[in-house]
Parts: sequence; C-alpha cells; structure tokens
Amino acid sequence: MKKILFGLSLFAAFSLSSCIQNEPANSECDIEEAYVLASDEEALFFTPNDAVKDVASSDTSIVFYLREDFTDSTQLQALKINFKLTPGASITPENGSMQDFTHGSVHYRVTSEDRQWHRDYHVKFALIQPIETDLSFENIRMEANGRYYEWFEKSAHGNDISQWATGNPGYAISRSSAQPDEFPTIPWTQDAVSGQSVKLETCDTGLFGAMVNMRIAAGNLFIGTFDVANALKDAMAATRFGLPFNKKPLRFEGYYKFKPGEKFQNRKGTIIEDRIDEPDLYAVLYKNTDEHGQPVTLKGDDVLTHPNIVALARIQNPVHDFNTWTRFDIPFEYSGNVDEKLLKAYGYNLAVVFTSSIEGASFCGAIGSTLLVDEVKVVCEE
Repeated sequence: MKKILFGLSLFAAFSLSSCIQNEPANSECDIEEAYVLASDEEALFFTPNDAVKDVASSDTSIVFYLREDFTDSTQLQALKINFKLTPGASITPENGSMQDFTHGSVHYRVTSEDRQWHRDYHVKFALIQPIETDLSFENIRMEANGRYYEWFEKSAHGNDISQWATGNPGYAISRSSAQPDEFPTIPWTQDAVSGQSVKLETCDTGLFGAMVNMRIAAGNLFIGTFDVANALKDAMAATRFGLPFNKKPLRFEGYYKFKPGEKFQNRKGTIIEDRIDEPDLYAVLYKNTDEHGQPVTLKGDDVLTHPNIVALARIQNPVHDFNTWTRFDIPFEYSGNVDEKLLKAYGYNLAVVFTSSIEGASFCGAIGSTLLVDEVKVVCEE
C-alpha cells in the first residue's frame, strides 16, 4: 500500500497487511500495475484491456481473466508480466521474467528500496467469471484482520465471486476502535425481505474526520473495488465502480427502506436547515475502454456523468418509509447503442450502487440516515 502518514497517535494502532512506515520516503513496496506480455493476446484475452491490471492498494492477489473459450493451457507455460512498482522497489522473480502459470498462481515478493519492508503477491490466470445479478446479500465474511464485514456472491458452480466493495476500509482509518457492527455497512438480520438484508448508515467519522473535513461516512455497497490508499488524499478515486459484464441489462429490481437522519450537514459541518437527506440506488452499464483502447473505470466523480455510460437505471424520489419495504422496478434507459460483439467480449462494465446519503461521496449528509436493501436483481436480455 502506498504510504499513508498519520500525525495523530490515536491512529498508531491502525494496521494493514501492506507496508507502512512513518519516516523514510522509500519504504513503499507495492505493485501498482501489472501488464501481460504475450505474443498472441487475442488467444488469451477478449480485449487488450484484459491484459492490464490496475492493482488496488489492498490487493495481494492479482488475477488475469482469460476469454471464456480459452482451452490451450500450454500458452500459460511461458508468459512474461511487467510490473509497475512504487518508486525504488524491486521484485522477485525479476520484473518481466518468463514464468509458468499452468500450475496455479506464481508468488512474487516486492521489496522496498530501503530493504526494510516487503509484500507478497500471488498472480494467476483464470477463466473470466461473470458477475452475479441475483443479489440477496446472504454471503458475508470478515475481512482478513477481522475489522469489518465483506460481501460476496456464489456462482452456479459454487465458486465465490468477490464482486462487492464498501467504504468500510476507509472508515477503519478514521475510527480505528470501531467494532464490526459499528461500521457504516453491515449485515442486518433484524429486518429483511428474506434471510438478511444490508444496513447502510451514515456515521460520524470522529475527531480525525473533522480535522480533514471528512466528517461523515455514508454507508455504501457497490459492485467494484475500493482503493483504501486513496481514501484520504482523493476520496472520489477510492471508489472504483463496475466489473466486466456480457449481458444487456433491462430492469433494476429490489426492495429498500429508508429513514433520513435528523440534521443534514455540509462538508464543513454546518447544519443546513430544511435540507432532508436522501439515499441513492442505481445501476450503470458503461464501456470499459476509451477510444484508444485504454482501460476505463468510473469513480465517485463521474459514475453518473461519464460519456462511456450507455445505460442507467436509478430510483427517483425515493420513499422515506422505514416501516414497510418499498419495492422498486426501474427500466434501464439507454443513451447509446450497445456493440453486441464487444458486449459478448466483456467490453462493458456493470455497476450497482447503494448509499445512505446521496452526497456522501462529498461528505455531505445526515448522521443516522439509514438505508436497508434486500433481494435485488438486474434483469437482463436473454
């Protein structure tokens, strides 16, 4: 993980699996990007985009997804991967060296320039795994250090699909003493349409949050990834919305309950009289490459405005009723044509997003705003 400096002693206990040190400027030991060098990329991947991985700061496993019709495993016997490392770091095996990936993952170790820190990664190739669209939120686990909850889905073959992310890792920075059930996004068994639901609550981030004008943390849950290294320096860039998808979505369905918190505040903590908080629930389909074939991932500042968006389903005028589950069934509105060939090649990303405060990404909202979500489905064209 890129170095994060904390000047306050109350954060000294905060630990992550990455390397962090307070003083030296050359103690980082992370992979920032990985790129497969293959003589025949088309035999391995649907698009060149699939050969490039922008590695989040919390990742220790790097998976390159092969095209669904890939069968010739001999092509994995001698592959080179180039890694972009944090400044001064080195990697073993050597950067760009030939490796055999036919027996599973290959272990790499990144060592910092000052030689005091290292971090281990496992890199592997796997057939692309379609994300699930029947979303009941029954599959949860604790993150590696037992700090907060994570969600995942199960494929038809019983495989775990880690398609969900939350802002919980960022909250762990500001409220290091918080227990798992005190985080903004938690499982909820006390009220559900079936089994358990997800509870998203806008929470106070405490003293440290106030010092950096990030006074609230909205509960959120989304298909994508969260880059905790950007949580403080560029919060909008921390949320990376969407994962590759190969179907044309038609409708966005599910159930929710919402109640707003009592006092809406702006980023500076000023109470805005007569302003009532709102939740946000939506799904977005967008092309995941630009005109030059470079990867595109939508973030907090463009997830609803980026020109690559081709379809959007968003709840308008959400109901404020915490006594009864409100059902929603929203059609996707298409603003552009879908390239069917590109769609079959996973050239589009689907993002499903829930948050308890509609302006939570800008740290504006009402503490106590609570959104429950359950039994969600993205209905797609057969």
